Amino acid sequence: MSPSIEQLDRFVRSARAGSYSAAAQELYVSPQTVSKSVHDMEHKLNIVLFEPTGRRLRPTARGAQVLHRASEVLEGVDDIRRICGDGGLSGAAGTSRLRVAVASSPLRGSVMAERDFRGFRRRCPHIALDVSFLSSGSCLSELESGAVDAAVVAGRPGAEGLVSERVGAVELRLLVSRGHALASRKSLALADLEGALLAEPYDSRWLKATVLELLSRHGVRPRMASLEMSAARHHGFLHEDGGAVLAICDGRYPEQFPDVEAVPFAEGEGMELPTYLAWRREALAARMAALAECLRDSR
Repeated sequence: MSPSIEQLDRFVRSARAGSYSAAAQELYVSPQTVSKSVHDMEHKLNIVLFEPTGRRLRPTARGAQVLHRASEVLEGVDDIRRICGDGGLSGAAGTSRLRVAVASSPLRGSVMAERDFRGFRRRCPHIALDVSFLSSGSCLSELESGAVDAAVVAGRPGAEGLVSERVGAVELRLLVSRGHALASRKSLALADLEGALLAEPYDSRWLKATVLELLSRHGVRPRMASLEMSAARHHGFLHEDGGAVLAICDGRYPEQFPDVEAVPFAEGEGMELPTYLAWRREALAARMAALAECLRDSR
């Protein structure tokens, strides 16, 4: 049985990064998810891909051969997607429907806006595009169940049977009241969150685990608070409790939270997360490639 493209990708990333944890950070999945994919691939091929000893992953002799070929395969897959472009789109007869779910929180921001889909609508007027805004976990659940055709989420989905392409990135900012000690800063370092009262990241499917792991890796220990997802509670947390909230600043926060500053993090602090368009493997490749291209162009 041949390994999947996803397994090849995780193997190549692990080999290049030197560890499952480093590859997991690139993919925004757990190290266990990456190592399981590689071990499953070893089982399918009946070979050992990495040396059994040492802290840094090193391919075996046969693993190095597989790594070379796997890299070529992944490059070929990327070429095919580029070649397909919008093949088969412009000549489609009638009107078809494409349902897309976008990861969003009413109080913490959205990874994309409705306007980011205008390019696809102009390019493919014969396709009726339905865009819904759900939590990241709900987006993937809806995609896996077939309720939607594609999902836009932060971090690369790790579920088997899904294909994904990077289409941009979202920047996390720190929302604080204008009287907060960090409100006047032009940019922040992760160390500035040491001891700060910080709302727990909302979406545990990607953001919560990513942010907590990032803070832990840098030895930063904020005082975490769990907030109910209500505007009144967030307003009180920011203005009365002196707390801070990590959010994607999509332009809605001034209306939701008056007298609040959205302070950016300095470049290199790890508070920019890649966004991916994901779809089921059996979906029309040309249509998804065109959507991914249009979403990249919109950023």
